[in-house]
Amino acid sequence: MNPNRKLATVLALAFVLCAITQAKYVTAGSNEGAVPAKPTFTKDILPILQKSCQDCHRTGGMAPMPLLTYEEVRPWARSIKEKVVARYMPPWHIDRTVGEYSPDPSLTDAQIATIARWVDGGAAKGGQSDAPPPRVFPPANTWVFGEEPDLVVTSAGFEVPAVAADQYPKVDVPTGLTEDRYIKWMQVIPEDPKVLHHVLIYALQGEGAGGGVRGEQRRGLASNSLLTEYARGNDGDVFTNGTAKLLKAGSKLRFSFHYHPNGEKPVNEHARIGIKFFPKGYTPKYLISTKGISSPATLAIPPGEANARSDAYFRLDEPARLVSFQPHMHYRGKRMTLEAILPSGEVELLTDVAHFVWTWQITYAYKNPPAFPKNTVLHMTAYHDNSPGNKENPDPTAFVGWGDRTVDEMNIGWLDFYYISDQEYAEIQKRKNEPSKALAASGARPQ
Repeated sequence: MNPNRKLATVLALAFVLCAITQAKYVTAGSNEGAVPAKPTFTKDILPILQKSCQDCHRTGGMAPMPLLTYEEVRPWARSIKEKVVARYMPPWHIDRTVGEYSPDPSLTDAQIATIARWVDGGAAKGGQSDAPPPRVFPPANTWVFGEEPDLVVTSAGFEVPAVAADQYPKVDVPTGLTEDRYIKWMQVIPEDPKVLHHVLIYALQGEGAGGGVRGEQRRGLASNSLLTEYARGNDGDVFTNGTAKLLKAGSKLRFSFHYHPNGEKPVNEHARIGIKFFPKGYTPKYLISTKGISSPATLAIPPGEANARSDAYFRLDEPARLVSFQPHMHYRGKRMTLEAILPSGEVELLTDVAHFVWTWQITYAYKNPPAFPKNTVLHMTAYHDNSPGNKENPDPTAFVGWGDRTVDEMNIGWLDFYYISDQEYAEIQKRKNEPSKALAASGARPQ
């Protein structure tokens, strides 16, 4: 949950740096608008894998097998085709016709067709001279933003049994900060990601001087609030374009864990968070706030119900820009949408996570953060499938409500946003309307 979420959606900084050097291969080799007549691995398939698959499918990655070389990919060719044609992989569970996001690892229709044609044609290797240079990844369990953190906070260890119900320990750890600092980036590294479903890290900090940054002290959103999260597909944050989060002197970090025993052996698990601060004296223009929209008191999912709906709302006290959206549900989660209800009554659909998969906690960062006027209401709608047709459903005969356990449910829509001034909002709207006015003046018809 952050402005750029370079680690979210399973895209580490390595992808961002690599994208520049790989762009010519992705466009020339996989050509998003055309499907090669006889695609080869080196020229057409490898660039796609580098862009959208190798952050996980590499040695030391979270995926079960690496997909770096032809020899590694060839045995899995038909399985790869099956997963990409079904849009099960790479994990990107939204309706792609709604909104634009960055980064976006999803495949175009042409890229999917290229992979399918390559497999159906015998999965030819091609010439090595056609291959792009291999991607270079940071070693496992290291800081990936190109510099060391200024602060590392490590939780106490927790013994996760080999076989047991899910565990939900919480532990508070002092940061040791003696002055307020603004955060440039954060990254969470678990000891054993195989047993850690997710950890929420909260900043426990009292009220204090905000230095006049817009958004500070706004209804407590900057104090005692969610700082970051580690989950599958979501393990770091970086703040750019004049934004930051604030960590105050004397603060503590609360690690709120969800452990899932691996069924094989007990594990002593802990997590550490690395934090890089902006230089002392730096003041960001905007303070990022994180808000969870949910309705725990009214979440009720009847037995056998395939499309149980629940709703929650959040009103913006001032004009604001929305940075990202992340849905959070459990086994029965099916779909989640976010829309903006403007003061005029106009409704704008922002994101539709139409194919939610509970094992992934993906943050969808908006390519161009949308701006909204004061008193806009952000509306989250969640859908749960408690029917026998849901293969993830542990018990379709159960009546399900809110709870921490995975067999219970949640309906949280996590938002990252920041407040702006009335003048800034007016300027954004003016720029947004200029192309339409120019088109009208020219007499041309919209295409």
